Amino acid sequence: MKTKVATVDDLLPGGLMMVQVQGIEMVLCNFGGTYYALERRCGHMSAPLEQGTLNGYILTCPMHSAQFSVLTGESINAAIPRNRLPPKADGPAAVASYLARLMDKVKTLDVRTFPVTVEGTDIFVDA
Repeated sequence: MKTKVATVDDLLPGGLMMVQVQGIEMVLCNFGGTYYALERRCGHMSAPLEQGTLNGYILTCPMHSAQFSVLTGESINAAIPRNRLPPKADGPAAVASYLARLMDKVKTLDVRTFPVTVEGTDIFVDA
């Protein structure tokens, strides 16, 4: 069902915003004046993608830098754990190191995309 989610004035080029259609959370992206909608949650560890960055057609997750094409939803680069610590760290550092090694084993899945249309100044997403 096609649902109005925003107007073109709501989202500048390079912008990201969370929208919801039929109970599905999505991130709406403006790549050069063309709008794209993807699943809101990262295909790695479910971080909210609207908190990330859009550089060209590449959406980068804010949590572990997984990257996705807004054109297709395809995972371009797997996540990169940010806490690279020596394996013999103690205390909290040992926990962070252990979690970073676990995240290396988590596969980054593609995210689903949704059709977007613009009618006048209104942006619609079909879910």
